[in-house]
Amino acid sequence: MTKSNSKPLILLGLNEINFEYIEHYITHGHLPNLKKLLEVSPLVKTSSEKTHEELEPWIQWVSVQTGQPFSKHKIFRLGDMTDASHTQIWEYIEEKHGVKVAALSPMNAANLAKDPAFFIPDPWTKTKVTGNWLMRKITGAVANAVNENATGGSKLSTYFYLILGITRYSLLSRHINIVLLILKSLRSHYHRAILLDQILTDMFCAHWKKDNVGFSTLFLNGGAHLQHHYLFNAAPYEGDNKNPEWYMPADKDPLLDGLKSYDQLVQQVLSLPNKPRVLVATGLHQNPVEKPVFYWRLKDHETFLDMIETPYTSVQARMSRDFLIEFHDDDNCVTTENNLRNCRDENDNLLFEEIENRGTSLFVSLTYPYEFTENTVVYYDGGEIKNFKDHVGFVAIKNGEHDGEGYIVDSDNEINSKKKLPITDIFSLIDKHFETKSA
Repeated sequence: MTKSNSKPLILLGLNEINFEYIEHYITHGHLPNLKKLLEVSPLVKTSSEKTHEELEPWIQWVSVQTGQPFSKHKIFRLGDMTDASHTQIWEYIEEKHGVKVAALSPMNAANLAKDPAFFIPDPWTKTKVTGNWLMRKITGAVANAVNENATGGSKLSTYFYLILGITRYSLLSRHINIVLLILKSLRSHYHRAILLDQILTDMFCAHWKKDNVGFSTLFLNGGAHLQHHYLFNAAPYEGDNKNPEWYMPADKDPLLDGLKSYDQLVQQVLSLPNKPRVLVATGLHQNPVEKPVFYWRLKDHETFLDMIETPYTSVQARMSRDFLIEFHDDDNCVTTENNLRNCRDENDNLLFEEIENRGTSLFVSLTYPYEFTENTVVYYDGGEIKNFKDHVGFVAIKNGEHDGEGYIVDSDNEINSKKKLPITDIFSLIDKHFETKSA
């Protein structure tokens, strides 16, 4: 006689987190819950792509979610999974093993499961939302908060639905701490990243308990954001770079603040009913950059394209510096590509060095790495834009860059910790968990 493994499994993505930094903080008396987890569940290293251009989280997490390396799935841009035909882990487990599945903020994933308990996409991927009205509103509020991060603050409606989500999903004992975090986020953007991950985790846990989920994923990106932009402030960092005082004071350690939050959130997931098996995975980790780079984001993509007289049909903001422009025909696409490639400052520094022509659309990155000042003039084919600084929002100063080595921790300690695990094998690990077993 056989039966399906009924123990729930949760894939918890702590995107790009440096576990060697976690171990440093643990030795200095921080992160007690992560310390307890690592004492019983050895840290296993993972491997992914080796080419620098392919070491992006929206590529690596597709590899996790499809069980295929980039050479097979070919998903190179954030948001592109919605136009692909690959089988993802949720529909695979749902179809093969007949268990209820769910996902909250999986990176670069399409909602293709037949009957998920809930499916909430990441803030940059346009796919359908499966969930009640409040989950839909919170999804929109989180997306707004993430995408408004570089443009001077969030709308009141964004905070309204985030606060409503806190009231509905967070434990009453934590409300005061979360309200304080909201107040801090009004003054400091990095607290906003911590807050959003807390709200997502609270919403995930509340619905997980209610919906009898067998396999689910929760993806958190706040820690990756803190490392990318404040790694030089982290206590374990041993390099010579320093962030400017106006950007982040030397006595502040945003990464430690974020990891203290993760310490509680990981324990919150581990403590769910029925003792689920939890796979904590990072996909990648980060190394400190040798030279800091300024990150900028267009404040209003449509206004900018109108200023340079672009014949576009639509434009979609993507993660950080990226955006996608669509056209009626390939002629307009080529004309705009040439125009953007010629956008430069008075010193001939290009604004858009990464442009991918897809026929009737362009995927564009604002790669200008220097500081915009009030005197910066941008030139394009046929004109100029004075004081270009008014048209961009400062995102951050890049402190960390991607490394293909990642980490995974298995709460049930069923992974060989002596071997490096390809991230594509996480798919088969999950499949094996739900295989029928002798009774």
